[in-house]
Amino acid sequence: MELRHLRYFLAVADELNFTRAAQRLHTAQPSLSQQIRDLEDEIGAQLFERSKRKVELTDAGQVFMAEARLTLAQADRAVSRARQAAQQRQKTLTIGFVPAAEVKLFPVILPTLRMRFPQLNVVLRSMPTLEQEDALLKGDIDMAFMRAPIASPELSSEVVFVEPFILLLPAAHPLAALERVPRARLNGEAFVCTYPQFSGRVYDVVEEYCAEHHIQRNVVQQASNILLNLNLVSMGMGCALLPAYVSALTNESICCRPLLEEPPSVELMMVWRSDNHSPELAGLRELVHGVFAAAHHE
Repeated sequence: MELRHLRYFLAVADELNFTRAAQRLHTAQPSLSQQIRDLEDEIGAQLFERSKRKVELTDAGQVFMAEARLTLAQADRAVSRARQAAQQRQKTLTIGFVPAAEVKLFPVILPTLRMRFPQLNVVLRSMPTLEQEDALLKGDIDMAFMRAPIASPELSSEVVFVEPFILLLPAAHPLAALERVPRARLNGEAFVCTYPQFSGRVYDVVEEYCAEHHIQRNVVQQASNILLNLNLVSMGMGCALLPAYVSALTNESICCRPLLEEPPSVELMMVWRSDNHSPELAGLRELVHGVFAAAHHE
């Protein structure tokens, strides 16, 4: 006996008419009649009283109908629960990030995360720092790799790493001949800066550093993203002070030089909702801890 036999039987029991039941099942009436006869033979009891004028359930048919409905309902429930379980395994972890995480963390972390959670769907969203905190609070992202500060008490955070700034110069710039550039030599130089709305803390760190050391820059352009900043430097528009990760994104038209004195630095933060206890998020945090600890001891 198969589930289809039960469905055929119930269609006839509901309609009490083989023609209408066959139409409902999108099958031929002779085939339906044969399926019902096969079912009765298997059960060993007649389920329907048939005449030219009407079809009626027998006593055995009445009992079988109630049990058949329960069986089909249980089968449908089993299918539904199996599908729900499969969907639960296909969990999604949405990560917001600034470019520093994309360059320095993701190539190491994400392959390992996928091996540890093969059913996990990882969604990456490049977002300015100023948007990431709001996205976390709304539940649009599960983890943020962003710059400080973090204002909301609903969020937990850790410092992933502290990164020094480097000086980016057009390759033909006279300061490119130096191994390390004294910060006093930056006075009067043309500079490409980042928009504060885009870069947040990166912008603030450079402004504070230049103010503290009385560096007077000639700001000629402001860039809305890192790639535009690099392109403007490569075209000879000016210099730039940026976190060191950008050295991996430069080309032969750009020269990267450390400062002679202690450079400014900026933190990359790992931030998540304090009430998010998912094992996938915990796994990601553990991987980040491992990468940071290894780098710290090198």
